Amino acid sequence: MKSEMEGENVFLIFGKESQFCGSKRKRFVDTSQPVRRRPIVMLANGHPPFDTRIFLKEARSLAAAGYPVSIILPHTHTEQRDGITIHAVPMIRSGFHKLVISPWHIFRKAISQPADTIFCIHDSDILGVGLFLKLIGRKVMYDAHEDTPLQISYQHWVPKILRKPYSVFYLLLEKLCGWCFDAILVAEPVIAKYFPPNKTFLVRNFPTVAPFRNYSAPAYSQRSRALIYVGTLSKVRGLFEMVDGARLASETLDFEFILGGQFAPPSLEQLVVKSKNLKILPWIQYDKLVELLFMSRIGIIIPNPIERYKTNYPVKLFEFMAAGLPVIASKEGESSDFVKEAQCGILVDPMNTHEISDAIIWLFQHPLEAESMGKRGQQLIFEKYNWENEQQVLLQAYHQVAH
Repeated sequence: MKSEMEGENVFLIFGKESQFCGSKRKRFVDTSQPVRRRPIVMLANGHPPFDTRIFLKEARSLAAAGYPVSIILPHTHTEQRDGITIHAVPMIRSGFHKLVISPWHIFRKAISQPADTIFCIHDSDILGVGLFLKLIGRKVMYDAHEDTPLQISYQHWVPKILRKPYSVFYLLLEKLCGWCFDAILVAEPVIAKYFPPNKTFLVRNFPTVAPFRNYSAPAYSQRSRALIYVGTLSKVRGLFEMVDGARLASETLDFEFILGGQFAPPSLEQLVVKSKNLKILPWIQYDKLVELLFMSRIGIIIPNPIERYKTNYPVKLFEFMAAGLPVIASKEGESSDFVKEAQCGILVDPMNTHEISDAIIWLFQHPLEAESMGKRGQQLIFEKYNWENEQQVLLQAYHQVAH
């Protein structure tokens, strides 16, 4: 697989290549020296309080490094977990109020934080909050989880006539924030193109390996005969192709197809053709997800080959690999490179349900080969593509902003 960064775009941190997206080599900063840690407050409007990237990965890593960390976001109540404080603001579900009233509540709570606080914005719809915080002299970062301008182009809740101007608005807004903010984190290499190279850090959303490494997993042959997909259940993420492919495969052999997550939009659930082997689960907590993956035999993730998913790094693919699952994945896009590197699954045309069905049947009928694929994928995640490596770049970014 090609490196995301080449030549002068790579510099060293802790003896490793960093995913810093700068155009010049940066002076090494020794983050191991004891310093007073500035408080960090993360701001979110569209994520749950214990979101995997925000809470389980970034907040925990920063807290473990000695930073006082808290999160401000809509929640039922203020609470503390793992030494991280969740500051609750009122939960508002309607679209207009969520875009206008909720950011106001978040801003009011944010300005009450200590003057030396470093703020990190985690949702594009509250970038305005970050701009106001910069105007009053605060340190602000932005963690861009998604390619927002491109993502808007296929959102079902945005009227088609508004998608282009809405996308352009966010393109300009992110450009402005990239110029104003102190640092930018991006979850995928493609997102970096919107931001200044000299203060943009690539912090990929790879899984934390500890929950997978420490899990007492059953032997592959003892796992349930289950095919699994967990994530957003939407048309563009291949919902109907997965269901149809599994239905075709069930005509040849017996297995269970587990779909876990939330339908987007919710009305899609009524359109899914229910079959005897299909099991639909609601949103799953992370610890339960790990257990569920280790009880399954095959992971599947085949988003439609639209532009957004050609550059996407789907975290569920890496979680499937971490659990030792052979994967059925799309041959379209950059994520297929990870499957090729580990030789850990079968790449298919994501729109060809017969090809998907054949892959399901082959993996179930060849358990020894499937188990070997799963082991190779798991080894690649444990050794290379994991959060324990990525968090070093996260810490470097915050260290640079703090100093």
